[in-house]
Amino acid sequence: MNAQEEEKGGDFSIDINLRPRFEYRNGYAYPRLETNEPSAFISNRARIGLNFDNGFLSARVAAQDISIWGQKRQNDNDGARTTMHEAWAQMRHNGFFAKIGRQSLSYDDGRILSESSWTPTSIWHDAVKLGYENPMNTLHLAFAYNQSREQTNEGTFYEPVGQPYQNMQMAWYQHRTPAGFTASVLFINLGFETGDPATTDTPANSEKVYMQTMGTNIGYKTKIWNVMGTFYYQTGTNSNDEKVSAYMLALRGRYALQPRLALYGGTEFHPGQDPDSKKITRMDLLYRSNHGFMGSMDYFKGYDYYGVWDKYIGVNWNAWKKLGLDLRYHHFSSERSIDVNGKDRKALGSEIDFTFTYPIRKYIMLEGGYSFMLATDAMPIAKDRSGTPDSWQDWAYVSLTINPTIFKGRF
Repeated sequence: MNAQEEEKGGDFSIDINLRPRFEYRNGYAYPRLETNEPSAFISNRARIGLNFDNGFLSARVAAQDISIWGQKRQNDNDGARTTMHEAWAQMRHNGFFAKIGRQSLSYDDGRILSESSWTPTSIWHDAVKLGYENPMNTLHLAFAYNQSREQTNEGTFYEPVGQPYQNMQMAWYQHRTPAGFTASVLFINLGFETGDPATTDTPANSEKVYMQTMGTNIGYKTKIWNVMGTFYYQTGTNSNDEKVSAYMLALRGRYALQPRLALYGGTEFHPGQDPDSKKITRMDLLYRSNHGFMGSMDYFKGYDYYGVWDKYIGVNWNAWKKLGLDLRYHHFSSERSIDVNGKDRKALGSEIDFTFTYPIRKYIMLEGGYSFMLATDAMPIAKDRSGTPDSWQDWAYVSLTINPTIFKGRF
């Protein structure tokens, strides 16, 4: 790899990311009961990143601090929510690359693997990623091996104090055509510990089980149309030592009426738990960005006992050159019937989501949203809430993201 070539200088930059976000929660994630009070808070994410790139070698180190306004003392010495968000180096040559260290794994629409930028902490993995990329094909392989502490002569038992898995092997391939067709396949094998080293005679020989998740995304995109179909299947044994056989389906589309106005809609189906099955039949969506799917109020995560079928339609309008408006309607129903006072029900409720985005400057983004849920009497049962739900459930947020590059240089 050009070992005789003299090393050249590279580009160096420093960037920061600040994101304070106000949230009002009055029935967020599950129905608020009449005896509950609304909640409000301001969360904050602060990051600083150092970047280097000379064409062959690139690297990034980024630290972050996550907190709620008022949560920390002025002389707080607890750094539990201050961590290294990224710390990786990558070598690239003729389309091949190798990337090692703390990094995000984000593929397709983020339904299974995502950076999950909505959550303050986001999601990262300590992994090695290898791959090859050209204009029509991309192949990525990722490998991770986790340990809870340094051990000596004690075996390799992993207590999931950090990452939820002990080891991971991932493969993702995507093919693209000039006509706008895309097809990708994803395979993930996760290894978990299920033995208890404190109660076994040979703790060094820990019990490992493995769960496999595989699926595909097939799409077609033009200046007017954007259609995508998704299917995932999960098998093996999960971290609770339970056999798994689960799947999910999704279909979505978007049609541009004009450059600034588009209609979109879709559906996704997640079977619930079959009470007659000895296996887990509801799917774990792993390390995904949940907020972008099945409503902004995050009532459903795909692992719901009664299952969920989401149907939605929306409109996106760039009202001015900068202001973006989005209005979406969701209708939720369960996959299995729910007994409500002796009657079988499947309808769970409807949700209305409104969001706006406004870039004040290139590196300053203002956004916000308001949502409300019109739940049926089956919703509290589906969400395992005993009591009388309040007649009104809503949620709102306002967020300001500031992410300038404060220094650029070359040496």
